[in-house]
Amino acid sequence: MEHTATYRIETLSYSSTRLVWLGDVKVAILFAPSEDGAPYHLYPHPAAFPTLGFQGLPAPLRPEFMAFPDLDAVRDFLGISAQASEPEPEAKAA
Repeated sequence: MEHTATYRIETLSYSSTRLVWLGDVKVAILFAPSEDGAPYHLYPHPAAFPTLGFQGLPAPLRPEFMAFPDLDAVRDFLGISAQASEPEPEAKAA
C-alpha cells in the first residue's frame, strides 16, 4: 500500500507566521491576520517553488495569496484535521 503525504501546519515559536508542510517539504507560508477581523493568507513557499512559476504546485495550493477567515477554514481547504496541526499557542497575558 502506497503512503500519501498529508498536509500539516507548524506553529513557529518566534513568529505569528506558520509553515505548511506536505510530508517533509515546506510548501506554503500561512500569514496570521494583521489586525482583528483580517483574514489569514496562505502563499506557496518560495524555497519549495523558487522559479515563481509554481510548476508542480501540489493541490489545492494555487500561485497566489489565498485569504481565509480563520485557521479552521485553512485546515478545511488543505483537508487536514486540527489534530494534524500543532496546537494553538496560549494567548499571553498583557
